[in-house]
Amino acid sequence: MSILLDIYTDEATWLDGLRNWAGENIDILLGLVAVSLVCIIALIIAIYRIIIIKRKSVSKLAEKNMEIRDVNNKMLGSVNYASRIQGAVITSIVDVNAIFPVNFILYRPRDIVGGDYYRALRCGRYSVMITADCTGHGIPGALLSMLGISALREYMVTEQDAENPGTVLDRMRTFIKSTLVKSGGGSLDDGMDMTICSFDFEKMEIRYAIANQTALIIRGNDAIRLKGDAMPVGCYVREKEHFKTQVVGIEKDDMVYMFSDGLQDQLGGRDCRKYLLKNLTATLIEIHNDPMNEQRVALEQTIIAWRGGNPQIDDMTMVGIRV
Repeated sequence: MSILLDIYTDEATWLDGLRNWAGENIDILLGLVAVSLVCIIALIIAIYRIIIIKRKSVSKLAEKNMEIRDVNNKMLGSVNYASRIQGAVITSIVDVNAIFPVNFILYRPRDIVGGDYYRALRCGRYSVMITADCTGHGIPGALLSMLGISALREYMVTEQDAENPGTVLDRMRTFIKSTLVKSGGGSLDDGMDMTICSFDFEKMEIRYAIANQTALIIRGNDAIRLKGDAMPVGCYVREKEHFKTQVVGIEKDDMVYMFSDGLQDQLGGRDCRKYLLKNLTATLIEIHNDPMNEQRVALEQTIIAWRGGNPQIDDMTMVGIRV
């Protein structure tokens, strides 16, 4: 009992001491409470301001995102419309079939529009097929392709033009170089690779000129490689004075393939390397007896399988014609 009494007495004494201290230091306590309240209020205000600023930032970001989406939608709409225009000036499948009854066309721009194009036309006794690959891809390539197609409407018209495709490439080069002149002088380093094949089915021969491309004739198990001049239609430091017109004989059931380098340059396989012309040639030898549509599908599936997870790195175009 005495122990409990002593504890009670000590606690009462401690409380009395605390009261006395508080009474003597009331100003200090009030100051501490005031400072604490000020800090709490300041913290609340700071948090509130941070929330307001964050909300404004989120709102501005949302507005910017809306603006960006609007711009992207407008650009996508414009590019899609440009694709329709480009598709309209490239020779239609109906017209290609009228000139070359047994054919297939594989045309796969890397983007919505591209720098590859092809053109089929009749010039006197010649049935002419042209494939071209302009510098770049996407919109810049598409603009160059429109320039090339426009020039061909002037330079590949008559039977004499078709008979001299090298001369047509000469004229094309002059036109491209004079058109793509920088305002400060000099020419832009842009142009196009091109193959012109003028089929003479009476003489069973092709008169051709090639600017920095390759074409193939598959006959049985043999591949005849058509090589031209190693220079583009445009500015080139080691250009020759003229593109050369060459002649090669053709036989019934030959397959003639004209293509851009997007197929052979596609990266893929285990080592992420180029498909290469030799592999493309082997594929064409393997499928060249198949019907046209089956060849196109087989070729496309082969390239897709080769790509694997790699993106398409360039525009792809191939025209196959059965003699």
